[in-house]
Amino acid sequence: MGNSVYANIFFMLGGIAVMMFGMRTMGANLERIAGNNVKKLLGRITNNRFVGVGIGAAVTAIINSSAATTVMLVGFVNIGLITLTQAASVIMGANIGTTITAQILSLSGTEGVDVASIAALVAASGMVMALFFKNDRINKIGYILLGLGFIFIGLKIMSVSVNGIIYENPEENILRPLFGSIFGKDHFPLLLILIGIVLTALIQSSAAVTGILIAIGGALNFQTAVFIILGSNIGTCVTAIISSFGTSTSAKRTAVIHLLFNLFGCLICIAPLWIWAEEFGNFMQSVSGASIQRQIANFHTLFNLLTTLILLPFTNVLVMLATKIIPERKNGAANRLVFNFIDDRLLETPPIAVGNTKLEIIRMADIAKENINLSIDMLLSGDDSHADVVKENEQVLNFLNKSITGFLTNLSGKNLSLLDEKKVGSYYHVVIDLERVGDYAENIMEYSAKLKEDGAVLSDEAKEELKTLKGYINDLFVKSVEAFDKRNFGLLSAVDEIEEKIDEYSAELELKHVDRLKQGICSAQTGSIYLQTVSNLERVGDHITNVAFSIKQYRHK
Repeated sequence: MGNSVYANIFFMLGGIAVMMFGMRTMGANLERIAGNNVKKLLGRITNNRFVGVGIGAAVTAIINSSAATTVMLVGFVNIGLITLTQAASVIMGANIGTTITAQILSLSGTEGVDVASIAALVAASGMVMALFFKNDRINKIGYILLGLGFIFIGLKIMSVSVNGIIYENPEENILRPLFGSIFGKDHFPLLLILIGIVLTALIQSSAAVTGILIAIGGALNFQTAVFIILGSNIGTCVTAIISSFGTSTSAKRTAVIHLLFNLFGCLICIAPLWIWAEEFGNFMQSVSGASIQRQIANFHTLFNLLTTLILLPFTNVLVMLATKIIPERKNGAANRLVFNFIDDRLLETPPIAVGNTKLEIIRMADIAKENINLSIDMLLSGDDSHADVVKENEQVLNFLNKSITGFLTNLSGKNLSLLDEKKVGSYYHVVIDLERVGDYAENIMEYSAKLKEDGAVLSDEAKEELKTLKGYINDLFVKSVEAFDKRNFGLLSAVDEIEEKIDEYSAELELKHVDRLKQGICSAQTGSIYLQTVSNLERVGDHITNVAFSIKQYRHK
Protein backbone atom coordinates (compact mmCIF):
# COMPACT_ATOMS: atom_id res chain seq x y z
CA MET A 1 0.00 0.00 0.00
CA GLY A 2 1.66 3.25 -1.16
CA ASN A 3 1.99 6.56 0.59
CA SER A 4 -0.95 7.92 -1.43
CA VAL A 5 -3.18 5.34 0.23
CA TYR A 6 -2.14 6.57 3.68
CA ALA A 7 -2.74 10.15 2.57
CA ASN A 8 -6.21 9.20 1.35
CA ILE A 9 -6.96 7.49 4.66
CA PHE A 10 -5.97 10.67 6.50
CA PHE A 11 -8.14 12.74 4.16
CA MET A 12 -11.04 10.34 4.74
CA LEU A 13 -10.73 10.83 8.50
CA GLY A 14 -10.56 14.58 7.94
CA GLY A 15 -13.69 14.36 5.79
CA ILE A 16 -15.49 12.59 8.63
CA ALA A 17 -14.42 15.38 10.97
CA VAL A 18 -15.64 18.10 8.58
CA MET A 19 -18.98 16.32 8.08
CA MET A 20 -19.54 15.84 11.82
CA PHE A 21 -18.59 19.45 12.54
CA GLY A 22 -21.12 20.51 9.91
CA MET A 23 -23.82 18.29 11.42
CA ARG A 24 -23.21 19.64 14.93
CA THR A 25 -23.11 23.26 13.71
CA MET A 26 -26.28 22.92 11.64
CA GLY A 27 -28.15 20.96 14.35
CA ALA A 28 -27.19 23.30 17.18
CA ASN A 29 -28.29 26.40 15.30
CA LEU A 30 -31.47 24.79 13.98
CA GLU A 31 -32.30 24.01 17.60
CA ARG A 32 -31.54 27.59 18.69
CA ILE A 33 -33.54 29.22 15.94
CA ALA A 34 -36.46 26.84 16.50
CA GLY A 35 -36.01 26.60 20.28
CA ASN A 36 -39.44 27.90 21.22
CA ASN A 37 -41.07 25.65 18.61
CA VAL A 38 -39.23 22.65 20.09
CA LYS A 39 -40.48 23.71 23.51
CA LYS A 40 -44.06 23.93 22.21
CA LEU A 41 -43.79 20.54 20.52
CA LEU A 42 -42.49 18.84 23.64
CA GLY A 43 -45.16 20.61 25.68
CA ARG A 44 -47.80 18.86 23.56
CA ILE A 45 -46.72 15.34 24.47
CA THR A 46 -49.87 13.44 25.41
CA ASN A 47 -50.88 9.83 26.00
CA ASN A 48 -51.73 9.53 22.30
CA ARG A 49 -49.00 7.30 20.88
CA PHE A 50 -49.29 8.64 17.33
CA VAL A 51 -48.91 12.22 18.57
CA GLY A 52 -45.84 11.11 20.52
CA VAL A 53 -44.31 9.52 17.41
CA GLY A 54 -44.97 12.70 15.41
CA ILE A 55 -43.44 14.92 18.09
CA GLY A 56 -40.39 12.66 18.38
CA ALA A 57 -39.87 12.72 14.61
CA ALA A 58 -40.29 16.50 14.38
CA VAL A 59 -38.00 17.34 17.31
CA THR A 60 -35.28 14.96 16.08
CA ALA A 61 -35.48 16.35 12.56
CA ILE A 62 -34.88 19.81 14.04
CA ILE A 63 -32.02 18.96 16.41
CA ASN A 64 -30.54 16.38 14.05
CA SER A 65 -29.94 13.61 16.61
CA SER A 66 -32.14 10.83 17.99
CA ALA A 67 -29.59 10.32 20.77
CA ALA A 68 -29.94 13.97 21.81
CA THR A 69 -33.74 13.65 21.80
CA THR A 70 -33.56 10.56 24.00
CA VAL A 71 -31.14 12.26 26.38
CA MET A 72 -33.66 15.11 26.71
CA LEU A 73 -36.41 12.58 27.37
CA VAL A 74 -34.28 10.99 30.10
CA GLY A 75 -34.09 14.45 31.67
CA PHE A 76 -37.83 15.07 31.30
CA VAL A 77 -38.75 11.73 32.87
CA ASN A 78 -36.17 12.29 35.61
CA ILE A 79 -37.92 15.49 36.74
CA GLY A 80 -41.43 14.16 36.16
CA LEU A 81 -42.39 16.30 33.14
CA ILE A 82 -43.57 13.27 31.18
CA THR A 83 -44.34 9.65 31.97
CA LEU A 84 -42.40 6.59 30.87
CA THR A 85 -45.18 5.52 28.51
CA GLN A 86 -45.28 8.95 26.88
CA ALA A 87 -41.50 8.89 26.43
CA ALA A 88 -41.65 5.49 24.71
CA SER A 89 -43.67 6.72 21.73
CA VAL A 90 -41.51 9.84 21.38
CA ILE A 91 -38.41 7.59 21.23
CA MET A 92 -39.96 5.66 18.35
CA GLY A 93 -40.63 8.91 16.51
CA ALA A 94 -37.06 10.04 17.16
CA ASN A 95 -35.77 7.04 15.22
CA ILE A 96 -37.86 8.14 12.24
CA GLY A 97 -36.78 11.77 12.55
CA THR A 98 -33.10 10.93 12.43
CA THR A 99 -33.53 9.41 8.94
CA ILE A 100 -34.17 12.89 7.53
CA THR A 101 -30.43 13.53 7.79
CA ALA A 102 -29.64 10.44 5.71
CA GLN A 103 -32.13 11.56 3.05
CA ILE A 104 -30.39 14.95 2.84
CA LEU A 105 -26.96 13.31 2.68
CA SER A 106 -28.06 10.98 -0.11
CA LEU A 107 -28.45 14.03 -2.37
CA SER A 108 -24.69 13.79 -2.83
CA GLY A 109 -25.36 10.82 -5.09
CA THR A 110 -27.61 12.80 -7.46
CA GLU A 111 -26.48 12.13 -11.01
CA GLY A 112 -25.51 15.07 -13.20
CA VAL A 113 -25.36 17.51 -10.28
CA ASP A 114 -22.16 18.50 -8.49
CA VAL A 115 -23.75 18.78 -5.05
CA ALA A 116 -20.39 19.45 -3.35
CA SER A 117 -19.72 22.57 -5.43
CA ILE A 118 -23.20 23.91 -4.64
CA ALA A 119 -22.59 23.07 -0.97
CA ALA A 120 -19.30 25.00 -1.06
CA LEU A 121 -21.19 28.07 -2.29
CA VAL A 122 -23.83 27.55 0.42
CA ALA A 123 -21.06 27.33 3.06
CA ALA A 124 -19.44 30.52 1.79
CA SER A 125 -22.79 32.34 1.87
CA GLY A 126 -23.39 31.08 5.40
CA MET A 127 -19.97 32.28 6.50
CA VAL A 128 -20.74 35.79 5.25
CA MET A 129 -24.07 35.81 7.09
CA ALA A 130 -22.52 34.43 10.28
CA LEU A 131 -19.57 36.81 10.39
CA PHE A 132 -20.87 40.07 8.97
CA PHE A 133 -24.52 40.31 10.05
CA LYS A 134 -25.34 41.44 13.59
CA ASN A 135 -28.99 40.37 13.46
CA ASP A 136 -29.24 37.30 15.73
CA ARG A 137 -31.62 35.36 13.48
CA ILE A 138 -29.65 36.01 10.30
CA ASN A 139 -26.47 35.07 12.18
CA LYS A 140 -27.94 31.69 13.17
CA ILE A 141 -29.26 31.04 9.66
CA GLY A 142 -25.73 31.73 8.43
CA TYR A 143 -24.34 29.05 10.75
CA ILE A 144 -27.05 26.62 9.59
CA LEU A 145 -26.01 27.15 5.95
CA LEU A 146 -22.33 26.91 6.92
CA GLY A 147 -22.99 23.60 8.69
CA LEU A 148 -25.02 22.26 5.76
CA GLY A 149 -22.24 23.17 3.35
CA PHE A 150 -19.61 21.52 5.55
CA ILE A 151 -21.65 18.28 5.63
CA PHE A 152 -21.49 17.92 1.85
CA ILE A 153 -17.90 19.14 1.64
CA GLY A 154 -16.97 16.46 4.19
CA LEU A 155 -18.87 13.85 2.16
CA LYS A 156 -16.99 14.93 -0.97
CA ILE A 157 -13.63 14.66 0.80
CA MET A 158 -14.54 11.18 2.06
CA SER A 159 -15.81 10.06 -1.34
CA VAL A 160 -12.69 11.25 -3.20
CA SER A 161 -10.43 9.71 -0.56
CA VAL A 162 -12.20 6.36 -0.69
CA ASN A 163 -11.98 6.35 -4.49
CA GLY A 164 -8.26 7.01 -4.12
CA ILE A 165 -7.91 4.03 -1.81
CA ILE A 166 -9.98 1.77 -4.06
CA TYR A 167 -8.29 2.67 -7.31
CA GLU A 168 -4.69 3.03 -6.19
CA ASN A 169 -4.45 -0.30 -7.97
CA PRO A 170 -7.10 -0.11 -10.71
CA GLU A 171 -7.42 -3.87 -10.72
CA GLU A 172 -8.36 -4.15 -7.06
CA ASN A 173 -10.95 -2.67 -4.75
CA ILE A 174 -9.17 -2.79 -1.39
CA LEU A 175 -12.23 -2.25 0.82
CA ARG A 176 -14.87 -4.40 -0.82
CA PRO A 177 -12.93 -7.69 -0.44
CA LEU A 178 -12.40 -6.80 3.21
CA PHE A 179 -16.11 -6.41 3.88
CA GLY A 180 -16.92 -9.24 1.51
CA SER A 181 -14.97 -11.60 3.75
CA ILE A 182 -17.18 -10.49 6.63
CA PHE A 183 -20.50 -10.69 4.80
CA GLY A 184 -21.63 -13.58 2.67
CA LYS A 185 -24.31 -16.19 2.35
CA ASP A 186 -22.21 -18.52 4.50
CA HIS A 187 -21.44 -15.97 7.19
CA PHE A 188 -23.94 -14.60 9.66
CA PRO A 189 -23.27 -10.80 9.55
CA LEU A 190 -22.79 -10.36 13.31
CA LEU A 191 -19.42 -8.64 12.84
CA LEU A 192 -20.96 -5.99 10.58
CA ILE A 193 -23.61 -5.29 13.22
CA LEU A 194 -20.89 -5.02 15.87
CA ILE A 195 -18.99 -2.59 13.62
CA GLY A 196 -22.13 -0.45 13.43
CA ILE A 197 -22.63 -0.58 17.21
CA VAL A 198 -19.02 0.31 18.08
CA LEU A 199 -18.65 3.01 15.42
CA THR A 200 -21.91 4.72 16.45
CA ALA A 201 -21.07 4.46 20.16
CA LEU A 202 -17.75 6.21 19.46
CA ILE A 203 -19.15 8.91 17.17
CA GLN A 204 -22.43 9.19 19.16
CA SER A 205 -24.51 9.72 16.04
CA SER A 206 -26.23 7.08 13.90
CA ALA A 207 -26.88 9.80 11.28
CA ALA A 208 -23.12 10.42 11.01
CA VAL A 209 -22.44 6.70 10.56
CA THR A 210 -25.08 6.56 7.83
CA GLY A 211 -23.39 9.58 6.26
CA ILE A 212 -20.07 7.75 6.25
CA LEU A 213 -21.72 4.75 4.56
CA ILE A 214 -23.25 7.06 1.95
CA ALA A 215 -19.86 8.69 1.33
CA ILE A 216 -18.03 5.37 0.87
CA GLY A 217 -20.99 3.65 -0.79
CA GLY A 218 -18.97 2.83 -3.89
CA ALA A 219 -16.57 0.79 -1.78
CA LEU A 220 -19.31 -1.37 -0.28
CA ASN A 221 -22.19 -3.43 -1.52
CA PHE A 222 -25.70 -2.59 -0.34
CA GLN A 223 -26.01 -5.69 1.85
CA THR A 224 -22.90 -4.73 3.82
CA ALA A 225 -24.24 -1.22 4.53
CA VAL A 226 -27.60 -2.62 5.65
CA PHE A 227 -26.17 -4.59 8.57
CA ILE A 228 -23.90 -1.76 9.68
CA ILE A 229 -27.02 0.44 9.80
CA LEU A 230 -28.78 -2.16 11.96
CA GLY A 231 -25.85 -2.02 14.37
CA SER A 232 -25.75 1.78 14.33
CA ASN A 233 -29.36 1.90 15.54
CA ILE A 234 -28.29 -0.08 18.61
CA GLY A 235 -25.08 1.90 19.10
CA THR A 236 -26.94 5.20 19.26
CA CYS A 237 -28.51 4.02 22.54
CA VAL A 238 -25.16 4.19 24.33
CA THR A 239 -25.36 7.98 24.73
CA ALA A 240 -28.75 7.83 26.48
CA ILE A 241 -27.68 4.94 28.69
CA ILE A 242 -24.60 6.83 29.87
CA SER A 243 -26.76 9.93 30.37
CA SER A 244 -29.13 7.96 32.64
CA PHE A 245 -26.43 7.20 35.21
CA GLY A 246 -27.29 8.84 38.52
CA THR A 247 -30.89 9.59 37.52
CA SER A 248 -34.20 8.32 38.85
CA THR A 249 -35.46 4.80 38.22
CA SER A 250 -37.93 6.06 35.58
CA ALA A 251 -35.18 7.93 33.75
CA LYS A 252 -33.04 4.79 33.60
CA ARG A 253 -36.06 2.89 32.24
CA THR A 254 -36.38 5.51 29.47
CA ALA A 255 -32.86 4.72 28.27
CA VAL A 256 -33.61 0.98 28.48
CA ILE A 257 -36.76 1.42 26.37
CA HIS A 258 -34.65 3.14 23.72
CA LEU A 259 -32.27 0.17 23.74
CA LEU A 260 -35.07 -2.44 23.71
CA PHE A 261 -36.87 -0.74 20.82
CA ASN A 262 -33.77 -0.62 18.62
CA LEU A 263 -32.64 -4.09 19.69
CA PHE A 264 -36.01 -5.68 18.87
CA GLY A 265 -36.09 -3.79 15.57
CA CYS A 266 -32.73 -5.28 14.67
CA LEU A 267 -33.77 -8.80 15.72
CA ILE A 268 -37.01 -8.59 13.72
CA CYS A 269 -35.22 -7.60 10.50
CA ILE A 270 -31.91 -9.42 10.71
CA ALA A 271 -33.04 -12.90 9.61
CA PRO A 272 -35.13 -11.81 6.58
CA LEU A 273 -32.39 -9.43 5.43
CA TRP A 274 -29.80 -12.20 5.69
CA ILE A 275 -31.86 -14.95 4.07
CA TRP A 276 -33.28 -12.81 1.25
CA ALA A 277 -30.36 -10.38 0.95
CA GLU A 278 -30.18 -10.46 -2.85
CA GLU A 279 -33.94 -10.18 -3.32
CA PHE A 280 -34.14 -7.25 -0.91
CA GLY A 281 -31.23 -5.56 -2.64
CA ASN A 282 -33.01 -5.86 -5.97
CA PHE A 283 -36.18 -4.44 -4.42
CA MET A 284 -34.37 -1.40 -3.00
CA GLN A 285 -32.67 -0.85 -6.35
CA SER A 286 -36.05 -0.91 -8.11
CA VAL A 287 -37.49 1.79 -5.80
CA SER A 288 -34.32 3.86 -5.33
CA GLY A 289 -32.52 3.59 -8.65
CA ALA A 290 -28.89 2.64 -9.22
CA SER A 291 -27.53 5.15 -6.69
CA ILE A 292 -26.30 3.20 -3.66
CA GLN A 293 -26.51 6.47 -1.68
CA ARG A 294 -30.27 6.61 -2.27
CA GLN A 295 -30.60 2.90 -1.51
CA ILE A 296 -28.85 3.30 1.87
CA ALA A 297 -30.90 6.38 2.83
CA ASN A 298 -34.20 4.78 1.79
CA PHE A 299 -33.40 1.59 3.69
CA HIS A 300 -32.60 3.64 6.80
CA THR A 301 -35.99 5.35 6.56
CA LEU A 302 -37.92 2.18 5.66
CA PHE A 303 -36.33 0.19 8.49
CA ASN A 304 -37.26 2.76 11.15
CA LEU A 305 -40.78 3.24 9.79
CA LEU A 306 -41.48 -0.51 9.76
CA THR A 307 -39.96 -1.03 13.21
CA THR A 308 -42.18 1.71 14.62
CA LEU A 309 -45.31 0.34 12.95
CA ILE A 310 -44.59 -3.14 14.29
CA LEU A 311 -43.65 -2.16 17.85
CA LEU A 312 -45.93 0.83 18.49
CA PRO A 313 -48.88 -1.41 19.55
CA PHE A 314 -46.52 -3.05 22.06
CA THR A 315 -45.49 0.16 23.82
CA ASN A 316 -46.86 -1.08 27.15
CA VAL A 317 -44.90 -4.32 26.74
CA LEU A 318 -41.68 -2.33 26.28
CA VAL A 319 -42.51 -0.29 29.40
CA MET A 320 -43.21 -3.50 31.34
CA LEU A 321 -39.90 -5.06 30.24
CA ALA A 322 -37.99 -1.90 31.18
CA THR A 323 -39.69 -1.99 34.58
CA LYS A 324 -38.58 -5.61 35.06
CA ILE A 325 -35.01 -4.84 33.99
CA ILE A 326 -34.79 -1.73 36.22
CA PRO A 327 -36.81 -2.53 39.37
CA GLU A 328 -37.98 0.17 41.76
CA ARG A 329 -35.35 1.16 44.28
CA LYS A 330 -36.26 0.74 47.92
CA ASN A 331 -35.40 4.09 49.43
CA GLY A 332 -36.17 5.60 52.77
CA ALA A 333 -37.30 9.18 53.06
CA ALA A 334 -37.24 11.14 49.83
CA ASN A 335 -34.14 13.23 49.27
CA ARG A 336 -35.19 16.87 49.07
CA LEU A 337 -31.71 18.09 48.16
CA VAL A 338 -32.35 17.50 44.48
CA PHE A 339 -33.90 19.48 41.64
CA ASN A 340 -37.58 18.87 40.96
CA PHE A 341 -37.83 20.68 37.63
CA ILE A 342 -34.38 21.09 36.10
CA ASP A 343 -31.74 18.68 34.97
CA ASP A 344 -28.38 19.18 33.26
CA ARG A 345 -29.76 17.38 30.20
CA LEU A 346 -32.15 20.30 29.69
CA LEU A 347 -29.14 22.47 28.84
CA GLU A 348 -29.40 20.95 25.36
CA THR A 349 -32.71 22.79 24.94
CA PRO A 350 -32.09 26.24 26.48
CA PRO A 351 -35.69 27.58 26.09
CA ILE A 352 -37.01 24.62 28.10
CA ALA A 353 -34.19 24.94 30.61
CA VAL A 354 -35.05 28.61 31.20
CA GLY A 355 -38.74 27.83 31.66
CA ASN A 356 -38.08 25.02 34.10
CA THR A 357 -35.58 27.09 36.07
CA LYS A 358 -38.46 29.45 36.80
CA LEU A 359 -40.45 26.51 38.19
CA GLU A 360 -37.54 25.56 40.45
CA ILE A 361 -37.33 29.15 41.69
CA ILE A 362 -41.07 29.14 42.44
CA ARG A 363 -40.51 25.95 44.43
CA MET A 364 -37.81 27.83 46.34
CA ALA A 365 -40.23 30.70 46.98
CA ASP A 366 -42.84 28.30 48.39
CA ILE A 367 -40.28 26.82 50.80
CA ALA A 368 -39.15 30.29 51.89
CA LYS A 369 -42.77 31.29 52.50
CA GLU A 370 -43.38 28.15 54.56
CA ASN A 371 -40.33 28.86 56.70
CA ILE A 372 -41.34 32.46 57.40
CA ASN A 373 -44.80 31.32 58.50
CA LEU A 374 -43.48 28.48 60.65
CA SER A 375 -40.92 30.69 62.36
CA ILE A 376 -43.49 33.41 63.14
CA ASP A 377 -45.92 30.80 64.48
CA MET A 378 -43.18 29.43 66.73
CA LEU A 379 -42.48 32.91 68.07
CA LEU A 380 -46.16 33.59 68.75
CA SER A 381 -47.03 30.22 70.29
CA GLY A 382 -43.79 29.21 71.97
CA ASP A 383 -44.20 25.77 70.36
CA ASP A 384 -40.89 24.67 68.82
CA SER A 385 -42.14 21.33 67.47
CA HIS A 386 -41.58 22.55 63.90
CA ALA A 387 -37.96 23.60 64.48
CA ASP A 388 -36.60 20.56 62.62
CA VAL A 389 -38.83 21.35 59.63
CA VAL A 390 -37.51 24.92 59.51
CA LYS A 391 -33.92 23.67 59.69
CA GLU A 392 -34.51 21.11 56.95
CA ASN A 393 -36.20 23.74 54.79
CA GLU A 394 -33.22 26.02 55.31
CA GLN A 395 -30.91 23.26 54.08
CA VAL A 396 -33.06 22.89 50.97
CA LEU A 397 -33.01 26.66 50.39
CA ASN A 398 -29.21 26.74 50.68
CA PHE A 399 -28.94 23.79 48.29
CA LEU A 400 -31.27 25.43 45.75
CA ASN A 401 -29.45 28.75 46.03
CA LYS A 402 -26.11 27.17 45.24
CA SER A 403 -27.35 24.63 42.68
CA ILE A 404 -29.67 26.93 40.73
CA THR A 405 -26.87 29.51 40.56
CA GLY A 406 -24.54 26.83 39.13
CA PHE A 407 -27.19 25.75 36.63
CA LEU A 408 -27.75 29.37 35.56
CA THR A 409 -24.01 29.78 35.06
CA ASN A 410 -23.97 26.78 32.71
CA LEU A 411 -27.13 27.99 31.00
CA SER A 412 -25.72 31.46 30.41
CA GLY A 413 -22.94 29.84 28.39
CA LYS A 414 -25.49 28.52 25.89
CA ASN A 415 -26.70 30.42 22.85
CA LEU A 416 -29.79 32.06 24.33
CA SER A 417 -32.33 34.38 22.78
CA LEU A 418 -32.12 37.98 23.99
CA LEU A 419 -35.26 37.49 26.13
CA ASP A 420 -33.97 34.30 27.76
CA GLU A 421 -30.59 35.93 28.34
CA LYS A 422 -32.28 38.71 30.32
CA LYS A 423 -34.35 36.19 32.26
CA VAL A 424 -31.26 34.23 33.26
CA GLY A 425 -29.56 37.45 34.39
CA SER A 426 -32.56 38.36 36.57
CA TYR A 427 -32.91 34.86 38.04
CA TYR A 428 -29.50 35.14 39.72
CA HIS A 429 -30.83 38.02 41.85
CA VAL A 430 -34.20 36.34 42.55
CA VAL A 431 -32.46 33.26 43.94
CA ILE A 432 -30.34 35.43 46.25
CA ASP A 433 -33.44 37.31 47.46
CA LEU A 434 -35.25 34.07 48.31
CA GLU A 435 -32.22 32.67 50.10
CA ARG A 436 -32.12 35.82 52.24
CA VAL A 437 -35.81 35.31 53.13
CA GLY A 438 -34.81 31.89 54.46
CA ASP A 439 -32.06 33.47 56.57
CA TYR A 440 -34.55 35.87 58.18
CA ALA A 441 -36.87 32.94 58.96
CA GLU A 442 -33.96 31.26 60.71
CA ASN A 443 -33.32 34.46 62.67
CA ILE A 444 -36.93 34.59 63.86
CA MET A 445 -36.77 30.93 64.93
CA GLU A 446 -33.71 31.78 67.01
CA TYR A 447 -35.61 34.69 68.63
CA SER A 448 -38.35 32.19 69.54
CA ALA A 449 -35.78 29.87 71.13
CA LYS A 450 -34.31 32.81 73.08
CA LEU A 451 -37.73 33.76 74.48
CA LYS A 452 -38.36 30.17 75.55
CA GLU A 453 -34.93 29.87 77.12
CA ASP A 454 -35.49 33.04 79.15
CA GLY A 455 -39.06 32.12 80.08
CA ALA A 456 -40.33 35.32 78.49
CA VAL A 457 -43.42 35.90 76.34
CA LEU A 458 -44.65 38.65 74.06
CA SER A 459 -47.64 40.70 75.12
CA ASP A 460 -51.02 39.89 73.56
CA GLU A 461 -50.96 43.23 71.76
CA ALA A 462 -47.53 42.53 70.29
CA LYS A 463 -48.68 39.10 69.10
CA GLU A 464 -51.71 40.57 67.33
CA GLU A 465 -49.51 43.15 65.61
CA LEU A 466 -47.12 40.44 64.38
CA LYS A 467 -50.08 38.39 63.12
CA THR A 468 -51.23 41.39 61.09
CA LEU A 469 -47.73 41.91 59.73
CA LYS A 470 -47.56 38.20 58.88
CA GLY A 471 -50.81 38.60 56.89
CA TYR A 472 -49.28 41.44 54.85
CA ILE A 473 -46.18 39.30 54.18
CA ASN A 474 -48.32 36.40 52.93
CA ASP A 475 -50.36 38.70 50.66
CA LEU A 476 -47.09 40.07 49.29
CA PHE A 477 -45.76 36.55 48.70
CA VAL A 478 -48.86 35.50 46.74
CA LYS A 479 -48.90 38.53 44.45
CA SER A 480 -45.12 38.66 43.94
CA VAL A 481 -44.84 35.00 43.00
CA GLU A 482 -47.83 35.30 40.67
CA ALA A 483 -46.29 38.34 39.00
CA PHE A 484 -42.98 36.48 38.64
CA ASP A 485 -44.61 33.28 37.38
CA LYS A 486 -46.97 34.84 34.82
CA ARG A 487 -44.85 37.90 34.05
CA ASN A 488 -47.88 39.96 35.05
CA PHE A 489 -46.80 43.61 35.03
CA GLY A 490 -50.29 44.65 36.10
CA LEU A 491 -49.65 43.16 39.56
CA LEU A 492 -46.56 45.26 40.23
CA SER A 493 -48.57 48.24 41.45
CA ALA A 494 -50.40 45.99 43.94
CA VAL A 495 -47.07 44.52 45.08
CA ASP A 496 -45.65 48.01 45.54
CA GLU A 497 -48.73 49.06 47.50
CA ILE A 498 -48.46 46.11 49.92
CA GLU A 499 -44.72 46.68 50.36
CA GLU A 500 -45.34 50.35 51.27
CA LYS A 501 -48.04 49.23 53.70
CA ILE A 502 -45.51 46.88 55.35
CA ASP A 503 -42.97 49.70 55.65
CA GLU A 504 -45.54 52.08 57.14
CA TYR A 505 -46.94 49.47 59.51
CA SER A 506 -43.44 48.47 60.65
CA ALA A 507 -42.67 52.10 61.51
CA GLU A 508 -46.01 52.36 63.33
CA LEU A 509 -45.24 49.20 65.35
CA GLU A 510 -41.94 50.62 66.51
CA LEU A 511 -43.74 53.67 67.90
CA LYS A 512 -46.37 51.52 69.62
CA HIS A 513 -43.65 49.42 71.17
CA VAL A 514 -41.98 52.52 72.62
CA ASP A 515 -45.31 53.43 74.24
CA ARG A 516 -45.62 49.94 75.75
CA LEU A 517 -42.11 50.18 77.12
CA LYS A 518 -42.98 53.51 78.79
CA GLN A 519 -46.11 51.96 80.29
CA GLY A 520 -44.17 48.93 81.54
CA ILE A 521 -46.30 46.51 79.49
CA CYS A 522 -43.23 45.03 77.75
CA SER A 523 -39.77 44.36 79.13
CA ALA A 524 -36.60 45.55 77.43
CA GLN A 525 -35.67 41.90 76.80
CA THR A 526 -38.85 40.97 74.94
CA GLY A 527 -38.92 44.40 73.36
CA SER A 528 -35.55 43.82 71.71
CA ILE A 529 -36.74 40.54 70.17
CA TYR A 530 -39.99 42.16 69.07
CA LEU A 531 -38.22 45.02 67.30
CA GLN A 532 -35.74 42.68 65.62
CA THR A 533 -38.63 40.52 64.38
CA VAL A 534 -40.45 43.54 62.94
CA SER A 535 -37.20 44.70 61.29
CA ASN A 536 -36.58 41.23 59.83
CA LEU A 537 -40.09 41.01 58.41
CA GLU A 538 -39.80 44.47 56.89
CA ARG A 539 -36.64 43.31 55.11
CA VAL A 540 -38.39 40.11 54.03
CA GLY A 541 -40.97 42.36 52.38
CA ASP A 542 -38.18 44.11 50.45
CA HIS A 543 -36.74 40.84 49.16
CA ILE A 544 -40.14 39.46 48.13
CA THR A 545 -40.88 42.71 46.30
CA ASN A 546 -37.58 42.32 44.43
CA VAL A 547 -38.80 38.94 43.16
CA ALA A 548 -41.84 40.55 41.55
CA PHE A 549 -40.00 43.54 40.10
CA SER A 550 -37.31 41.30 38.60
CA ILE A 551 -39.63 40.81 35.60
CA LYS A 552 -39.04 44.44 34.57
CA GLN A 553 -35.52 43.42 33.51
CA TYR A 554 -36.91 41.45 30.58
CA ARG A 555 -39.99 43.46 29.69
CA HIS A 556 -40.48 43.80 25.95
CA LYS A 557 -39.84 47.34 24.79
